Amino acid sequence: MHTLRRGWAAIVLTAVAALLAGCGFSGAGAGPDALRIAIGIPPRSGWDPASDDALILVRLGVTETLTDVTTDGRAHPGLAESWAQESPQRWRFTLDAGARFHSGAPVTAQAAAESINRAAGDVAPPRALRGVVEGAEALDDRTVVVRTARPDPILPLRMSAAGTAVLDPAAIRPDGRVDLTAGAGTGPFEVVGSDGERGLQLRRFDGYRGARAGVAQVDVRFVEDAAARVNGLRGGEFDLIDNVPAARLDPVREDPELAVAEAELPRTTALHLNTAGGPFADQRVREAARLALDRAGLVDGVLRGTATAAARYFGPAVPWGSRTPPPPADPEQARRLLTEATGPGAEPITLGTYPERPDLPAVATAVADELGEAGFDVRIVQEPADRLEPKILSGELDAVVYSRSYLVDIPDAAGYLQSDFTCGGGFNLDHFCDPELDALVERLRSVDDPAARAEIFRRADELLAERIAGIPLFHEKQHLAHSARVQGVRADPLERSLLTPEVTLR
Repeated sequence: MHTLRRGWAAIVLTAVAALLAGCGFSGAGAGPDALRIAIGIPPRSGWDPASDDALILVRLGVTETLTDVTTDGRAHPGLAESWAQESPQRWRFTLDAGARFHSGAPVTAQAAAESINRAAGDVAPPRALRGVVEGAEALDDRTVVVRTARPDPILPLRMSAAGTAVLDPAAIRPDGRVDLTAGAGTGPFEVVGSDGERGLQLRRFDGYRGARAGVAQVDVRFVEDAAARVNGLRGGEFDLIDNVPAARLDPVREDPELAVAEAELPRTTALHLNTAGGPFADQRVREAARLALDRAGLVDGVLRGTATAAARYFGPAVPWGSRTPPPPADPEQARRLLTEATGPGAEPITLGTYPERPDLPAVATAVADELGEAGFDVRIVQEPADRLEPKILSGELDAVVYSRSYLVDIPDAAGYLQSDFTCGGGFNLDHFCDPELDALVERLRSVDDPAARAEIFRRADELLAERIAGIPLFHEKQHLAHSARVQGVRADPLERSLLTPEVTLR
């Protein structure tokens, strides 16, 4: 297996450093003993608190939400020390009395209410709030009430969504965006310098009510190129990087000065099929495609064992997910079934994928090869996700290799099932519509017990497999990499924490 020599890596690193310097990144404010982090996804909305940029600040320990969560599907105290449901559509949250903004001001219920209202009232509200949260109001300095449009059994989980992070009102600009250097957050780290989409400088917030952070200064860079992140780590430019692709893991693991932190993710890459039109509207054709794919071989070959082959959409990252391996491929039976459904001759299909996740183009090529062996004539289209999505959603493409988290924003799969698989779902890549699945999702509106909800999730997953609403390929893993002098790094299955107080630098 090819391993990049350190001499060549140094040349690449010099070029990357020059590029960053040319873009104006200075790292100002970070001392020589700062922890240096490279993150793959940069802010894209100018730190708009209702956008996905909000998750970056939560991951870096800058902002916090009323509740915290784990994959067990239960809410835990965050900025709120307790909560209770006052009526079917009203929840009361009591704030931790010791919470302070980085500006030094106390965290008040009014600030919390304004933050929630700002997100819920946005022209594009966070997915966790959309159509559910009507607004919030402060009853006194420490008590905030959140109102919902309908009874919602998982409202405390929704209050963990990054877009609901409580921000200091004094740090909100007239255009609604956040002045990060004005003491906006409440977490263990505060922002002391910003270079737009290129980087942030953080320092330990000594007024934090919780555990004292283990590092005093942090230099964060946004580096989308996975090779540049890995080369920067190997060359000593970075101490910690996220999202190491499969093709780059071996050189990292072979280096005694580096370490990898790994966790199963509630994220599944699937071959989504247009079940409403074209060849995959016929379930026999979908079954032929499923029989053609060697999912275990795909993981071992293309991904080098860095994922888990999938039989269902919900996998081992959650207690209620499937741990059953997929059945072996049967290309001969696949070809017979396809011929039965479509007649002799190759069946043409168009398969899309996108490059933002660097492993997916290779996965799509392998999938196309195996479908070709079964009698499909596959044309691959590769475009950025924002251009590809409209094509699959409009029915222009027959299939797409796409990665989706099934715990979208919060550790509950109801939102994912609603958006991705119901008849009216807004991100239904499979164009799937089944009254039985819709009824299962509707039941979730009145079920608050996590075990009962888990049973509904399991049944929904079984139904998707029975109807062949797409073909789950593999469950992804998170891979963080860091130098040996960094301690306390933990991979988070929910991808909401990266820099925590437990991280230290030797």
